[in-house]
Amino acid sequence: MYISKSRYLTRGEVWFDDDPGDMRSVDWIVYHQRSRPAPGSKWRYFYTYVVDLAQSTETLLSRLGPNTAYKIRRARERDRIICERCDSSDPIVLDRLEEMYDLFAAAKGLGPLDRAQLDSIAANGALDLSVAKDPQGNALVYHADYRDQRRARGLYLPSLYRNLSDSAARNLIGRANRYLTWSDLLRYKDAGLTCYDFGGWYHGTDPGMLKINEFKSGFGGQVLREYECEQILTLKAWVVLHVAKLLKQAKLLRSGPNRAPNWAPTETQQPEAVPSA
Repeated sequence: MYISKSRYLTRGEVWFDDDPGDMRSVDWIVYHQRSRPAPGSKWRYFYTYVVDLAQSTETLLSRLGPNTAYKIRRARERDRIICERCDSSDPIVLDRLEEMYDLFAAAKGLGPLDRAQLDSIAANGALDLSVAKDPQGNALVYHADYRDQRRARGLYLPSLYRNLSDSAARNLIGRANRYLTWSDLLRYKDAGLTCYDFGGWYHGTDPGMLKINEFKSGFGGQVLREYECEQILTLKAWVVLHVAKLLKQAKLLRSGPNRAPNWAPTETQQPEAVPSA
């Protein structure tokens, strides 16, 4: 279990089907992507896109979409993009990632990077960082992944794509992102991991989100359904989280009737069996 502290609460995070261990030091626990709901928790479905790394390299290559394969080759051979693994224990590297992510998030209307979460994962040796650079050494895109002995899962993939008006520069970053993803897949496969998880799959009609799905599907994986769970352990956590939820709902309602949340964790649905990634 990874522990991070906010202004009011101490939060535990448990990934996949790991055991949380001693829960006395936290106010609440968030379980990420379990194969079944955690006992006594509220939960919701989580859909993601995964690539089976147990396949041979030749099979992985053959499953790439033609457009994805072309852009990877071009990034490697013509753009001369350099893919490197970063030292996730170096605070300077984390600062650079955070700086790029916050610019990326501001352009998309998202909140800043959760540095407390990232620092907690890094301190426990589960953070994997990589970067794609141009031939002059300028960082174009970072990948920050949660990684255990079996699975790597995308957390943050910031670039300055949305901040650029020049289409050639945007296309270069798009190719670099695909090449870095492919480089990560091969590196994880060589390390003995059996699964790469893109960290989500969108079910809806938003064109921008569907383009992200298109990016992921170019790597020849499959959609997997898992469970996000929440377990509140203290009265303080119940009060703080309940107030935060009410404030968020009020903000969404003020912004328009179509912005109301369309899901809530539930305890009443019976989970179905989910295949292992």
